[in-house]
Amino acid sequence: MQEPWVSAEQVAAHIQLHEETVRQYARDRRIPALKAGRRWLFRLSHVDAWLLAGRPTQQEQPTLFDQAAPGR
Repeated sequence: MQEPWVSAEQVAAHIQLHEETVRQYARDRRIPALKAGRRWLFRLSHVDAWLLAGRPTQQEQPTLFDQAAPGR
C-alpha cells in the first residue's frame, strides 16, 4: 500500500508551521508537493526527508522533489 497524500493543513500541523506558509513554500517550490487542481498535496515521508536534508529548495536538490511528483 502506498503512502497517502495529505493536505497543507496536515503538513502544517506536522511541522509546526502556519498552513499558508506551507502553501507558499509549495508555490515557491521550497517543499516537495504536488498540485492537484486547486489543492497542494504532500507525502509526510517526503516532507520529513526534506526537513532532514536541511530544507533545500528544488534547485538545490531536485531529486528530493522528483520523488514527490512522479511522472513529471
